[in-house]
Amino acid sequence: MTTKIKTTAATALIVSALAGGVAHADMDTARQALSNNDFPAAVEALDEVLAQSPNDAEARFLKGLALARSGDTGGALDVFNALVKNNPDMAEAWNNLGVLRARDNDLAGAQTALEKAVEINPEHGPAQENLGDIYVAMAQTAYSRAGELESDNAIARAKSQQLAEFIGGGMSSAPAAAGQGTSTPPAVPNVTRGAQAQVAVDTSTPQATLQTWAKLWSAQDVRGYLSMYGDAFVPSDGMSRSAWAAQRRDRVGSPARIDIGLSNTRIDRRGEQALVTFTQRYESNTYQDEERKALLMGETADGWQILREGGADEVAFTVAENATPAQTESVDSRIVADDASGELADTPPADAEAMQAHAQSEAPPTDESASQQPAGQTAAGQTANNAPAGSAPAQMQAESQAQARQAVERALQDWAAAWAAQDVGRYLNAYSDNYKPRGGVSLSDWVRGRRQSVSSPAWIKVEISDLQVSLLGDDRAQANFNQHYHSNTYEDRERKRVTLVREDGGWRIVRES
Repeated sequence: MTTKIKTTAATALIVSALAGGVAHADMDTARQALSNNDFPAAVEALDEVLAQSPNDAEARFLKGLALARSGDTGGALDVFNALVKNNPDMAEAWNNLGVLRARDNDLAGAQTALEKAVEINPEHGPAQENLGDIYVAMAQTAYSRAGELESDNAIARAKSQQLAEFIGGGMSSAPAAAGQGTSTPPAVPNVTRGAQAQVAVDTSTPQATLQTWAKLWSAQDVRGYLSMYGDAFVPSDGMSRSAWAAQRRDRVGSPARIDIGLSNTRIDRRGEQALVTFTQRYESNTYQDEERKALLMGETADGWQILREGGADEVAFTVAENATPAQTESVDSRIVADDASGELADTPPADAEAMQAHAQSEAPPTDESASQQPAGQTAAGQTANNAPAGSAPAQMQAESQAQARQAVERALQDWAAAWAAQDVGRYLNAYSDNYKPRGGVSLSDWVRGRRQSVSSPAWIKVEISDLQVSLLGDDRAQANFNQHYHSNTYEDRERKRVTLVREDGGWRIVRES
């Protein structure tokens, strides 16, 4: 069921306004602009009228509606507050004032205005309906608060949820007659929470995970919000995971609305963990606060997930301090092969020689002297490809590998430069057609998200340093580097790892984390 707040402009209002000798041409212009949703033009025309007749009630009324419809709630409130002060018996003005106060999250003020409207005109149907909506919203808020104060009050929480579902799609408006057959544009939506758009889940990076977590919380998508926490998540204060989940379901789902804002974000990486600290602004219909907070995230097969949560001074890495990204991502003696999904294992050898060295070391030695030779070299002092260590083939191979590493480095520098230049086409061209976003995000959704993220800021700076490239064969490479991202709205530093493939004569990113 969709609940609506409505407004009307009574014929009596128009008659009394016309008696004041208003400029008909400007009023006609204003009405036409309102019908075309050209609110700046409507305000301009109405200001012309008010310059001649400052107390014209109809012009003030329509100006308030134009400001409200344009999104200027503060300006509209000023107009209607002044209007009811000068015209205390105008039920239509009190009704619209109630709508605006509700939109401004002032339910008590909305109640006062709407009760005044129905006191003046008990037959004012839209005001009666709007007042009922305010009572429902206030009841839902009270039940929600009762459930927060008494954790065992399941009845209050159930009532709150039922009323939230009843309120459902939010309050809309109906057109109202403005006299002489013209129609006034509808008033503004009420405060009640409407259906939220589905949030695209992106856990490909710690930054993306943080943003998705905040969006899911704001959308009050309880299931999606809880999915951001990994199986290894440990609640604070010794609470059990089930008790924590029950508490979060209630606190995320119960309020009529929630808005989460993030700022001053810092991301530190240590191996497969990321410590994300940020300033969190929480606001609901009943409560608001701001605090410095931290999330510890871990990289999993499903992307980055939350492992710990708390105050900025309460959350720390759980891996050893010496487990730096370079150490945890260093080469061991295992050969890396493509798995069934086409992704690489997480412990690549440094380059093709290491793969050959491993293969040689795994082969049984032909004699005791051979077993004591360095890996990748036979007893005769030859490399694993049977060419002498200083021969032309070995030198050519080394030069080829050096050139490949340089090409990978150039590709990544070009990628960072395109990002900083906000050249979306060139930036996306740095990615392979076979690129696989993390967290189950489709490639098309990922592309849409990146277009928005790259193009939206006023400016972007991207710097990469400590770049280390490992060749995984002739057409695949992995690079690890420090990334410093800075825009007019956000800044972070993190250790990144990307896998690249050689295609179409260049190196392109096929996976990143």
